[in-house]
Amino acid sequence: MDIEKIRKDAELFTKELEEEYYQNLGGYKDELNLSAIYEKYSYLFRRSTVDSVKELRDRSEGEEKRQNSMLYSFIAEEYIRNLIKKLDEKYMAEDAKATVNVDGKDVPYRQISIMIGNEDSREKRSKMDALTDPVVEKHNEILKERMLKLHDLSVELGYGNYMEMAEDLKGFEIKPVRDMMERFLRDTEKVYVNSMNSALERFGITVDEAERHDISYLFRAKDFDRYFPKEGVVGNWKATMKGIGIDPDAQKNIILDTEERPKKYPRAFTMPLEVPDKVILFITPHGGQDDYQSMLHEGGHTQHYANIERAHPFEYKYLGDISVSETYAFIFNYLPTDPLWLKRYLNMGDSEIDRYLNFAFLNKLFFLRRYASKIIYEMELHAKRDIDGMDTRYKEIMERGLKIRHKANRYLLDVDDGFYVAQYLRAWIFETQLRKHVIEKTQREWFNSKDAGKILKELWSYGQKYSVEELAKMIGYGGLDAEPMTDEIISALRG
Repeated sequence: MDIEKIRKDAELFTKELEEEYYQNLGGYKDELNLSAIYEKYSYLFRRSTVDSVKELRDRSEGEEKRQNSMLYSFIAEEYIRNLIKKLDEKYMAEDAKATVNVDGKDVPYRQISIMIGNEDSREKRSKMDALTDPVVEKHNEILKERMLKLHDLSVELGYGNYMEMAEDLKGFEIKPVRDMMERFLRDTEKVYVNSMNSALERFGITVDEAERHDISYLFRAKDFDRYFPKEGVVGNWKATMKGIGIDPDAQKNIILDTEERPKKYPRAFTMPLEVPDKVILFITPHGGQDDYQSMLHEGGHTQHYANIERAHPFEYKYLGDISVSETYAFIFNYLPTDPLWLKRYLNMGDSEIDRYLNFAFLNKLFFLRRYASKIIYEMELHAKRDIDGMDTRYKEIMERGLKIRHKANRYLLDVDDGFYVAQYLRAWIFETQLRKHVIEKTQREWFNSKDAGKILKELWSYGQKYSVEELAKMIGYGGLDAEPMTDEIISALRG
C-alpha cells in the first residue's frame, strides 16, 4: 500500500468533489455527477483500501496515528458514500428540480422556506408549508432507501450499528454529548416555555399551538429589518472582520458569491475548494437578522479555511474534527447577542438592544433545544437497522423538546450523516468557552481588538488538527463544559 499516493489522491478527489457540489448548490446545473469522480479514484474506495488504512491506523502511534485516524475516517466514509452515490445524485437532482405551485406560479422548492418566513398571513404560511409535503414524501422514498443502506454498510464494516461506527470514525463518544444536552433541556425548560409563549403572544397562539411555519416567521423577525438591510449584509461582515485586523478585500483567496440565481441553494454556505487558496462563501442576501447571522457564521468558516497553514498535510486542512470550524463560525454568528456589537455595528439604541437581545437569545435557545432533541432522536434512529415507526418517534421527541407541533414526515429530511448533530453541539458548547477566553486575553469588546484577531488566526492556522476537547484544554479548561453556555442563556432571558 502506497500511503503517500493515497493521501495525494484523496486530496485531489476531495477538491473535485467539492467542485461538483459547488456547481449543483450554486445553481449552475441540476445534475450532481458524482459517479465519474468516484470512478476516477475508485481504488481509494475498495474494501481492501479501507481495511489497509484501518490496519495502518491501529498500529501507528503519536502524530502518525492522529493523521492516519483522520485518513481512515475519510476513506471509510467515502467508501460508504461511493456505494450510495446513485441515491445522492437522484436526491440532489430531484431537490434542484422540484417546484411548488403557489397561487398559480411554480416556485423552486429550494426557495419556498424563504417565502414562508416572509409571509405575514398565518393561513397562507400554513398552506405553503402543506404544499411542500408531496416533495418531502417523494424525497423520503429515496432517503429511506439511503438510510437502510447506511445501516447495512456500518455492519458490513464490522461495527455493531451505525452509531458505533460514527463514534469510531469521528473520534469521540456521542452519549456524553447527549447527556450534557439532556441536562440542558431540563435546566432551560421553564425559561424556554415562558419566553416562547411571550414571543408568540402577538400571533394569538401559545407554544403548544405553534407550527413549524410560525417559528420560521417568528425568527425572521421582520420588525428588526431596519437594522439589518439587505444592502448591508456583506459590508457588515467586512467591517466586523476589519475590527479584528482582517481586511477581506485584501484576501484574494476568498471569493464572495452574492449573485441571485433561481436554483442557487437558499442557505448560505462555505465551499473550501482549495485550502487555503480558494474558499468560496455563498450567500444570496435578502436582508433580516437571520441573513446577517448566516453571513457572520459562514464568514467564520471562510476565515478559518482561508487562514489554515498551507504546509499542513491534507488531513489537517480538510479532515479532522469539523466541530472546530463550526466553533469559529458560531463565535461570529452570535455577535448579535452582544450589546456592544449591536451598538457599534448596527447603531441600535439601548431600548431596542434590550428588545433584540431577548429575541436573539430565545432564537439561540430554540436551536440548541432543537439540536438537543435531534441527538436524542438520532441515537434511537441509528441504534438498529429497522427504521419503521421512527417518523412517530421523531414527532414525539421533537415536540417534547420544543413543544411546537412537528410533522412526522420530516423524520429523514432532518438528519445529517455521521452524527453531525453531535459535532454542532460540541461546537456550541466550546464557542462560549473560547469567547470567554478571548475576552480574558484581550478586552470586553473583543470584536474590536486586533489582539483577538491574532489569537483567532493562530487557532485557525492549525486547521482541524486538534479536537475541540483538545483545544479547550489548550486554553485552560478541563474539557467541554456546557454550564457556561446554559448559565449565559438563562441569565439573558430571565433579565
